[in-house]
Amino acid sequence: MASTKAKKNILQRLDEGVVIGDGGFVFALEKRGYVKAGPWTPQATVEHPDAVRQMHREFLRAGSDVMQAFTFYASEDKLENRGNDATVSFSTASINKAACDIAKGVAAEGDALVAGGICQTPTYLSGNAKKECQEEFRKQVQVFIDNKIDFIICEVCMNIFK
Repeated sequence: MASTKAKKNILQRLDEGVVIGDGGFVFALEKRGYVKAGPWTPQATVEHPDAVRQMHREFLRAGSDVMQAFTFYASEDKLENRGNDATVSFSTASINKAACDIAKGVAAEGDALVAGGICQTPTYLSGNAKKECQEEFRKQVQVFIDNKIDFIICEVCMNIFK
């Protein structure tokens, strides 16, 4: 009989102690020949989903409590800014949805939570309006809302005005 016990959320887990997450996907996938570092390559979630899934499984087996969807630099403006042609073949929404699906699938194999990640955007640094920057973040966050991700991590944001 399947357990009906509710999964503890991030705050409950933090209240009990250390919570371990996964990470380092870009470098690990590069070492395995799936991506080329430089312009970050979140499109690996749609080009090499089995490799991304395997990375999550390895982190889950190693004891990670959180599977972070591989969405680093996965905003329209960041992909375009870095000369990455992923936006020609895939939408940022499709990349981020695939990342959510993979992370959720592996998290369900254990007792892990799923986090979506948003990061810096060149929109603000390019001199565009605050509203345009917020729109880039809104598009990323909407995918996480639509996919019922457990929480969001904001990483590598070097400017508080974003």
